[in-house]
Amino acid sequence: MSCTILGLGTALPEHAIAQGDAADLARTFCCQNDKRLRLLPALYRRTGVRRRSSVLLEGSNGNHGAHLFYRPSTGPSDYGPTTRARMERYARAAPALATRAAQRALKESGCRPGEMTHLITVSCSGFSAPGVDVKLITALGLRPDVERTNIGFMGCHGAINCLRVVRALTGADPAARVMLCAVELCSLHMRYGWDPDRIVTNALFADGAAAVVAASALDGARNGWNVKATGSCLIPESS
Repeated sequence: MSCTILGLGTALPEHAIAQGDAADLARTFCCQNDKRLRLLPALYRRTGVRRRSSVLLEGSNGNHGAHLFYRPSTGPSDYGPTTRARMERYARAAPALATRAAQRALKESGCRPGEMTHLITVSCSGFSAPGVDVKLITALGLRPDVERTNIGFMGCHGAINCLRVVRALTGADPAARVMLCAVELCSLHMRYGWDPDRIVTNALFADGAAAVVAASALDGARNGWNVKATGSCLIPESS
């Protein structure tokens, strides 16, 4: 059974950086010789990305905040900020970004916060306890007994799995109203050193959040985009 998306909302951090400036920053902790210094900007250009938003940035036309977080490499054994530092930044920044996306989804849906019966959150770039779900309940004014599900660390297809959960919930209960919110802060996970696969990841991903409000497709009172099916396939030897 399909479900209907009643509202959709997205949010980005306040500040963004040009891709060329992001490459200049990465050169300070990824390149140990002249050949790599020349190659890295070309890799960043080939992504087709022009600008990237990040919670680390503190100015609209600079990367001062990112430079403070990502210091120049001191050698091969320097792996950059600790996991603790990255997760502390995630815990501070993720809830606010997720809230903005969820507020926009609620507004577009025409639903009231108290109508939400389920809340699903998804992220593969951080964790905290209490998590983003608890922060959303408070910030949005959701019911304290809203049923919560968190899907974490499933990579780029995490939100697809969340839509599968949404479809199952609304299929089982036509009266369900589901809030789904995905938030990723990939700019907290820049990798130090020269690893081509990791450098491509560094060059592609940044920060953002997206949310939907969904209901059963049997709800004839509203019209919207229908989720008919979802799917994923793990390619052998790709992980």
